[in-house]
Amino acid sequence: MRAMKRRHFFRQAAGLALLPLAGTLLGGCEKDPNSGPVDVKWDRQVCERCSMILSDTRYAAQIRDPQGTVHYYDDFGCAIFDLRKQGWDEAKIEFWVTDYKTGRWTSAYKARYVPERTTPMGYGLGATTVPNPKDMGYADAKAAILIRDK
Repeated sequence: MRAMKRRHFFRQAAGLALLPLAGTLLGGCEKDPNSGPVDVKWDRQVCERCSMILSDTRYAAQIRDPQGTVHYYDDFGCAIFDLRKQGWDEAKIEFWVTDYKTGRWTSAYKARYVPERTTPMGYGLGATTVPNPKDMGYADAKAAILIRDK
């Protein structure tokens, strides 16, 4: 009987000893607050370029500049023109767009852009992660916006 209690004690002690390790491993899953897209205050956040309210979750964009400041846009086109105006090095920023089908944030560089969408500022490109027959990559989408030179 005494051996059973001792064995039970050692199992519990081993479990308790592993708790700090488990906390460390799970703590690694936390999101870095200085990276990635941030939550938008929909219907309250203002676009940096055109001063319109961000309300359409399908076409929004965010840029985290080299200093870590997040800039919000109601349309991919607004973000592209502000990116050019600010002169940020694209290798030193984070650029996020919402998927027009799901509203989830995705990297602007990895997204595919579908033309002929009705977007808040009329630039007409919706980002998605699902390839489409008429879609284009980031470089082509950026060029399609900049050719308008608004």
